Order: sequence, then C-alpha cells, then structure tokens
Amino acid sequence: MVMKLVCKDYGHDCEFIAEGENVEEIMKNFGKHSDEEHGLWYSDESLKQIVQNKYNIK
Repeated sequence: MVMKLVCKDYGHDCEFIAEGENVEEIMKNFGKHSDEEHGLWYSDESLKQIVQNKYNIK
C-alpha cells in the first residue's frame, strides 16, 4: 500500500509529499523536510503516531 504524508495537511503552504510503501522511509523524508524547510522538528515517535493515525495502523 502506498502511503502519503502531505505537508499541506499539517498546516503548511507547501507542495511537499512524502510517499512510499515503507513507513520508516516516509517518516524520515517527511521529518527531514519539515525540519529543513519549516524549522519544525518531529521526534520519531511523533512521526510514527502521525502515520499510524492517518492509516489506522497499530
């Protein structure tokens, strides 16, 4: 299953989308973008929660 984290969904006026089938890869890409472009750092646990909540994953 392809999963996406869209920057606009988290309050930014930004076209960035982290997508893929690997949860860790999506978390890494979205976290890196958020930190570098928006100055907003997410912990690994926070990113994991974002993905789990969006895709109803346990």
